[in-house]
Amino acid sequence: QDKEDDLDKPYNDRSYLSSEGLARDDARTEFVALLTSGPEPWHPTSSAVAKARFTLLRSSLLFSISYERLGRPSRVRFSDPEGNVLFEHPVQKSATPEDGMLCGMWRTVSKANVQLLRGEQLRVSLITRAQPSGEVRGHILKHRALFAETFGAILTSSDPSHLGAGGMAMLTLSDTESNLHFILMARGLLEPGAGESSWVPLRVRILHQDQTLREVRTNITVEDPDFAEVLSDLSAHELQWLVQGQLRIVAETEKKLAGTITIRRSCDTIQSVLCGADALLPTKTGAVGSAKLALHENGTLEYQVQVVGTASEVVGITLETKPRRKSKRNVLFDMTPTYKDGLAWGAWQSPSARDAHMLLQNELFLNVATKDWAEGELRGQIISLPYSGLLARY
Repeated sequence: QDKEDDLDKPYNDRSYLSSEGLARDDARTEFVALLTSGPEPWHPTSSAVAKARFTLLRSSLLFSISYERLGRPSRVRFSDPEGNVLFEHPVQKSATPEDGMLCGMWRTVSKANVQLLRGEQLRVSLITRAQPSGEVRGHILKHRALFAETFGAILTSSDPSHLGAGGMAMLTLSDTESNLHFILMARGLLEPGAGESSWVPLRVRILHQDQTLREVRTNITVEDPDFAEVLSDLSAHELQWLVQGQLRIVAETEKKLAGTITIRRSCDTIQSVLCGADALLPTKTGAVGSAKLALHENGTLEYQVQVVGTASEVVGITLETKPRRKSKRNVLFDMTPTYKDGLAWGAWQSPSARDAHMLLQNELFLNVATKDWAEGELRGQIISLPYSGLLARY
């Protein structure tokens, strides 16, 4: 509630877009799919698992798919409930395939197919050489957790003979407290023959180096295998391990699925455009800047900030949160030591889990201070730009 209370109103807040606002934008809808082996008559052939995130932007469907235990897919196939193929996206044999990740775009999706998508009727499958009919597949679903997801995990079975099983977890930090919310979606933890109303005990644990830090017990059914929970008051150590990709999540019935929790993986580009109009006290010097950032799974943040045309020399480039008060900029990280000849380039080795969460929620800013403008001549919000496919050909 008090987020806005102590903000000085005339203060330059016009350009601020929250990820929740972006998610509520009618032109943009988020979807997710858990892909495992085995078509509708349950006949699994593989232990591969994939997690796919989709963004419908007007009539384009953008997707980021991460996968484990799967050779590089050759195509991503979209089909209707009857199994008719609606669209296939060929996977580029890129020179350096991102490990276990593929990006793509289905342009100009027809209105009928958009309706199928919104009605959760579309399926997606990954075609491999070994399985030309699709090695893993899943239904594309809307999910309320998607806009908030900042950490994620793909869960695979520890037993190689346990085919068709897999899961995914979507995790996020609370806005103010150190609470970790997560939703777990899984397949293959329950036998398909189990009675639909019979409850099966599920144990979910969070581990660090095989030590159990947290444990939650619940009951699930075949009809409702998803599970949501909040882990409250994470310690400083737990938060540090979270952002560094050192925590594992394990879900067990009689069977067991496990995976490493990392920063949310995505094909989006984290970038910022810096201008004088967005400075805390707007300037009109004609200076401009741009930045590109990459958040790695071990928690390091790589950055490249370019600045051109400042009226006086640059004295500070800082990564900041939204200011709490007019005179009170809140600096998270100082990039100034890496600045030379118009370019700041380097890596921040130790962002906190909260910093990473805020970055992925579009809540951080870059500020460029100069001799003449000590509080900032340029400023820009850091925003994830949806994958456009333009870089795919390079």
